[in-house]
Amino acid sequence: MRSLLLCGIIVASPTALWAQDVETSATTLKTPAEQVGSIKPSFVVMPIPLSNPAIGSGLGVVGLALYKPSGSARPWTSGVGGLYTDSKSWAVAAFQKAYLGGDKYRITAGAGTGVFNVDYFGIGSDAGGSGRSIELEQKSSGAIVEGLVHVKQHVHAGLRFRYIKMDSTFETTSLLPQFELPDIELRSTVSQLGPAIEYDTRNSEYYPRSGTYASAQWLVSADALGSDFDYSRVTAAVNGYHDVNDKTVVAWRGSVCRSTDGGPFYDLCNYGQSNDLRGYTAGQYRDHAMFAVQAEMRRKIYGRFGAVAFAGVGEVAPEFSKFNTKDLLPAAGIGVRFEASTKYHLNMSVDYAVGDGSSALYFYVGEAF
Repeated sequence: MRSLLLCGIIVASPTALWAQDVETSATTLKTPAEQVGSIKPSFVVMPIPLSNPAIGSGLGVVGLALYKPSGSARPWTSGVGGLYTDSKSWAVAAFQKAYLGGDKYRITAGAGTGVFNVDYFGIGSDAGGSGRSIELEQKSSGAIVEGLVHVKQHVHAGLRFRYIKMDSTFETTSLLPQFELPDIELRSTVSQLGPAIEYDTRNSEYYPRSGTYASAQWLVSADALGSDFDYSRVTAAVNGYHDVNDKTVVAWRGSVCRSTDGGPFYDLCNYGQSNDLRGYTAGQYRDHAMFAVQAEMRRKIYGRFGAVAFAGVGEVAPEFSKFNTKDLLPAAGIGVRFEASTKYHLNMSVDYAVGDGSSALYFYVGEAF
């Protein structure tokens, strides 16, 4: 999970506040703290410096409550956050994760609003690689609600609803063909509903050392749901965790995205958004299909401090059959960790990543995935 709140909902998706899927992370195997009754809540409140290639530099504030209600099978998370950057971008959001009925039901919800002043590069790998962009102001608001029910060991399935209201304004009236968009995409609403499923054998909620987490969503946007567009969007990802020794964990992630024809530009597959990949401006490379793979070594250094090193590669294309080696987008980087909550092993993270001709510095709460 890139972040429980601030980066997971806001920072990781500046060009489309609600285009990012919120991961419904949850453990199946319980940590020692989770095997007993209710435990005292752990609060994490901190300012977070921001240096994001999409929205500029500024400050975010995150407030998280991690707690385990009496009778709950695993800890809940409640959070609020906000940010402001030197590009005059701002956002506020709230987030909740809950586990009911002894983990028979899993509920995830998030909502917020904001204004993002970003660069728009166009659609396709060539547009992203050209380096040409125009300024775009996006006023966004939206929400995500997901409900899953236990269907078999390690597997939960259910429905996800996603809502986006977007008002986009270009800062110029003289546009090159690659920047021209239909008026309906500039001021529009997306309302989606569809199945969601997850498979989870991780041994910990916030710092997994072993196990696998896989998730997939197929969301359909239609006029009957109040949407301005008729299209579908499929996302899927698999994370793996391997305990090398008491101080070292190797983690890996693979993900794919496919947005069919008929959807707005801001809900295409955006490279660098969500957990895939660090080192690129979110939205610079966007198209109807995307894949990304990455690996990360996590090591505890001293006391509450740790470090990570990571590398990955991916690509965007009009469809999966159009992927090719010449358009691959590699990335690599290093980071430091500080254990903000020792009770739940929740880290504050700072990463520096380098992509193909670009670089970025990230501050967030939690792990990248």
